[in-house]
Amino acid sequence: MRYNKALYKITYIAIFTALCFVGTLISIPVGASKVHLGNFFCILAGLLCGGFIGGISGSLGMGLCDIVMGYNYTTFVRTFAVKFIMGFLVGIIFRLLIKKNVKGIILIWITVLLMGGFFAFILTNYINQPEKYSTILLVFSAILTGFILLIGIFSFKMNNVLNCLSFSLFIATSFNVISEFFIRMLLNMSIGQTADVALGTSIIKLPGALLTSVVTLVLTIPLFYPIYMATKKINKFNDLDEYISLKNKED
Repeated sequence: MRYNKALYKITYIAIFTALCFVGTLISIPVGASKVHLGNFFCILAGLLCGGFIGGISGSLGMGLCDIVMGYNYTTFVRTFAVKFIMGFLVGIIFRLLIKKNVKGIILIWITVLLMGGFFAFILTNYINQPEKYSTILLVFSAILTGFILLIGIFSFKMNNVLNCLSFSLFIATSFNVISEFFIRMLLNMSIGQTADVALGTSIIKLPGALLTSVVTLVLTIPLFYPIYMATKKINKFNDLDEYISLKNKED
């Protein structure tokens, strides 16, 4: 039994690693960065099969893609670490919320209020002391606030499973964007770039990371339930059947 479970786990990781690899290759250039589907498959693996499989698949698939594409170690080291945590987080948080029957809409609107307060703080200080507050920080906080506000608006039309899913997605993708930004800076500084140059490099990569997160959210929320229903009988790591049902869909 343990052998079969280990074999299944290796098989699922191989499948999702391949999907993450190909999904990263399917990309659209955005300035100095790109929008791709690798994050979508990493997130999907975490949701369907659990955080460990999602994290390993995203880390290996997108990390190996960076190596094949010829990027230097500052890129693929960051990818291995960040994508593992992103896939792991979404799988763990989603399961925790729906198994504990947490009201996802409450979490979403708490997040909306917190992000609104954070944006108001940044905006006020930017207006009063523009020399001390970066414009990119203002833009970044505005995009994040708008992102979660949009989720909040749609939360009234979604059932609790989808609300928990949306909150989990927001946490995982926000971690991905924020950690990529700062880890890229630190790694670039480790190879001799000045702080200003490293910051500039991170800033020009930011639009691609944000748009990839938006694409991931837009694809995952409507597609998760159909994909889950289509694969649940063959998914050996499906532990959500009693929590995700037609009743939940109709609530």
